[in-house]
Amino acid sequence: MPHSLVLMSGGLAERSLAGRTLGAHWSAVVAEAALPAVTPAARSGPLIVIDGRYAALAPARLRALAATLGEAPGPGGALSTPDGALVAVALRDADPGAGRALLSHPGGGTVRLEADESWSVQDEWGRAQAEGAVVQRVLRRLASVGVILVDPQRIWVEPSVRIAPGATLWGGSVLLGRTRVGRGATIHTGAWLRDTEVGPQTVVKPHTVCDGASIGPACAVGPSAHLRPGSQLERDVKVGNFVEVKASVLRRGVRASHLTYLGDAEIGEGANVGAGTITCNYDGFGKHRTEIGAGAFVGSNTALVAPVRIGAGAIVGAGSTITRSVPDEALVVERAEERVFEGRAPRLRERSRRRAGARTDG
Repeated sequence: MPHSLVLMSGGLAERSLAGRTLGAHWSAVVAEAALPAVTPAARSGPLIVIDGRYAALAPARLRALAATLGEAPGPGGALSTPDGALVAVALRDADPGAGRALLSHPGGGTVRLEADESWSVQDEWGRAQAEGAVVQRVLRRLASVGVILVDPQRIWVEPSVRIAPGATLWGGSVLLGRTRVGRGATIHTGAWLRDTEVGPQTVVKPHTVCDGASIGPACAVGPSAHLRPGSQLERDVKVGNFVEVKASVLRRGVRASHLTYLGDAEIGEGANVGAGTITCNYDGFGKHRTEIGAGAFVGSNTALVAPVRIGAGAIVGAGSTITRSVPDEALVVERAEERVFEGRAPRLRERSRRRAGARTDG
């Protein structure tokens, strides 16, 4: 897009994706807030930017420009040629007395723009249309190199994202920042990825959030998982539904399939983390690390109170609270003794009913 043009009024770029996506990735962008050298008087007209250089055109100057071209300004001050293409004129002079910085385009002369390369952004709806247009252009480029798009009208991909041919994006997915998606990977509906690397053949399932994470090849993440900054998943890792990972390394073949929190941890190759397991990494003052060795098995509903190490090949019984490190190949169970009182259930129910009745009568 060597000559894209946006005309934007007000402070829209400050509070919108336009200020980040358009400003960072378009060759031509307008943002009033980014033009401190332009006086308020000069801002009464549309602002024009081409190839990173800007101009503030007062209405009189715009009319003179239109007269030179033999055209009348359109909505937002856009100038159109007889065949409908929009144009911007590169101005070589400057008018410091008026407090205006006028455009100086390296090529000089008139720059012609196609209809889908120019927008007049006067309000939030116009901003949304301009953003949507740039995203659709990104998606067209991705489709042309073999990226599979399912319902592309509902996919959002910023221009900085890189996606390999053969990857699949489903409608409702959002990919932002420096996200990278490998060949054959699938990003499902509702997935939100920012600054995340997704390896080849990996599946990110619906409604998963990945922020600053690295996911290796052939992994499965989600549905409804959360990978926070510093999460690193090696090859063939499974992170299932309602699992949160933060600043942790999961080595090859790790399984954490349900309802788990892994924070500030290193999980060894082939380890299995049962449902409801949490690493208690914060003591109210600082964060502490948990290490789970290769091939270890951690039973369901286990609390690992950091700092702590579970040795390679060790087995942790379900429902345990582990506060001391466990040797390699050890079996550890920490839970209160189970006590059985036969025939006591009816008496307990009757007592509970009487208490409930007393509260109602009172």
